[in-house]
Amino acid sequence: MSSELRVDKIIPTSGVPTNGGGGVIQVVSASTTSDFSTNSTSYVDITGLTVNITPKFSTSKIYVTMQGGRFGMYSNAGYYSEIQLVRDSTSLTSGQPSHRGSNNNGNACGQGALSFLDSPATTSQITYKAQVKSSSSSGTVYPTTSGTGLTITAMEISS
Repeated sequence: MSSELRVDKIIPTSGVPTNGGGGVIQVVSASTTSDFSTNSTSYVDITGLTVNITPKFSTSKIYVTMQGGRFGMYSNAGYYSEIQLVRDSTSLTSGQPSHRGSNNNGNACGQGALSFLDSPATTSQITYKAQVKSSSSSGTVYPTTSGTGLTITAMEISS
C-alpha cells in the first residue's frame, strides 16, 4: 500500500529563518550539451539555459542555480569573460567575473557555477536565464559542456 502527502507549503515549526525559506514547492530545470561561443561585448543568452517558473505564492522565494561544464576564455590578450543570471530582463548577479585569458593567445577556463536566492513577489510566470559576454570582441567566451552539460534550475521555496 502506498501513501501520498499533499500540502501547499512546508514551513518549519520554528518559522522561516530570516532571509531564508521553508520547503521546496516546485522545481524546474533545463540543460544543454551543445557547445556555445561568443565574442559579444554585450550579454547574450547561453542557448538552452532558460527556465520558466510560475510561483504558487507571491511570498515565495526562487532559488536559481546554474552549473556544470566549463567557462573558457580564448583571447589574444588578457581579456576576461563575465557571466550573469537574469530574471526576465533584470540582472540578478551582474558582472560576475568568469575567466581571464592569461597571455597572448592564452586560454583560461574553469568550472562555471552561480546561484541566487530571489524574491520576485509575484505569481506570474518568470523566466530565468544565464548570459555571458567578453570584455573585448578580440576575446571569445566558450561556455562548453565539457561532456557533463550545463544546467539551470529554479526552485520555488515557501516563505
